[in-house]
Amino acid sequence: MKILAIDTAVGISVALHDGHSVIAEATRTEHGVQGELTTVMISELLVQAGWTAADLTDVVVGVGPGPYTGLRVGIVTATVFGHARGIPVHGICSLDAVGHDAGGECIVVTDARRKELYWARYDGGRIDGPHVMVPAELKALHPQMKFVGPAAQMYSDVINGEIVSLRAAALAELFAAGTAHLVDVSPMYLRIPDAVAGTVRKKVGP
Repeated sequence: MKILAIDTAVGISVALHDGHSVIAEATRTEHGVQGELTTVMISELLVQAGWTAADLTDVVVGVGPGPYTGLRVGIVTATVFGHARGIPVHGICSLDAVGHDAGGECIVVTDARRKELYWARYDGGRIDGPHVMVPAELKALHPQMKFVGPAAQMYSDVINGEIVSLRAAALAELFAAGTAHLVDVSPMYLRIPDAVAGTVRKKVGP
């Protein structure tokens, strides 16, 4: 087993896993660079590991929740890569990566923009979520919970938790161990898109 793992829900994270351990990984936390750097980082990682694309047996991709544009890049990249190589592509909720790394009972939070957070609750696995919520409402709902994740200190006046990065390597570890909760390879948005198709045609002419 040779796994390529990709997640672009929060910046970019890519990893290679041989079925037993992580061989190489790289993460960028900047927003808006997914389209430019995702394939570059994958290529660099393959060179670093001494693998070729033909060696890979599986692609694992985080499907969010996350902002539309960045999330879509990772899913499209994984889908195209899998199709080109004729290998399966497996979807996993991106928050599961943080829950796996954090361990124990916790709530994972990532930036949902619009002054909201994406969140899911974990205790040996995901037991609630994912959802999207205003930080104050989330804190009121779970006042005693441990908060972890990339956005755990984004609203520190309300939630002051432990920053834990979102690593594609953790998705690969879950898949390799057979404990991943696999989902469809399609983006989790948790919101109605801002842009929707018009339902009424405008009249043209007199």
